[in-house]
Amino acid sequence: MKLNTNKIISELKRLGWSKYKLAKVMGIANQTVYKILNSDGTGYTFRTVEKFAGALDVDAKDLIL
Repeated sequence: MKLNTNKIISELKRLGWSKYKLAKVMGIANQTVYKILNSDGTGYTFRTVEKFAGALDVDAKDLIL
């Protein structure tokens, strides 16, 4: 599954959040968020997509390419 990292970054800007704050809200290490958002977005499970969607309060399908 391919994660739409550009959409996540766009949502972070809309909320005025840093990647660090997103990591805290998601309950994961900030290095993990940086790694995911700096990747090509491939190879992630739906559970990962759901975690991002829940933290950003968006529909999970909007974060999938």
